[in-house]
Amino acid sequence: MAEKNETRLTLFTLDWLRAVLRGERPTGETFWVGNYGTALFHQPLLALLLVLPISEAIPGTLTTLLVLYQLALTRGVARSQPGVPTPLGWKIAGILVTFGHAALFAALARSLFMSSA
Repeated sequence: MAEKNETRLTLFTLDWLRAVLRGERPTGETFWVGNYGTALFHQPLLALLLVLPISEAIPGTLTTLLVLYQLALTRGVARSQPGVPTPLGWKIAGILVTFGHAALFAALARSLFMSSA
């Protein structure tokens, strides 16, 4: 029996990221790995940029990109295909938490850009 290639995507590759953002991965994977797995990469970078003696516009730009990513991920969580049946309440909670991350990054970006002015 042939398996779909989509179920064999390696995490954190461009193909995987595209599939997550299009909602083609299971809801759990989209939410957990899309939010917190990717944070293993961008949060250390953001922390480093915030403590370096550089313009606040540089970490502000990164947080702006993270806002866009989180909004796209919110759409991905909403459209995600449940590989395992996902209760509607959990899916709604995942959408709200992911959107909340976008709002928090937006607040950080705003404060960084306002402090450099």
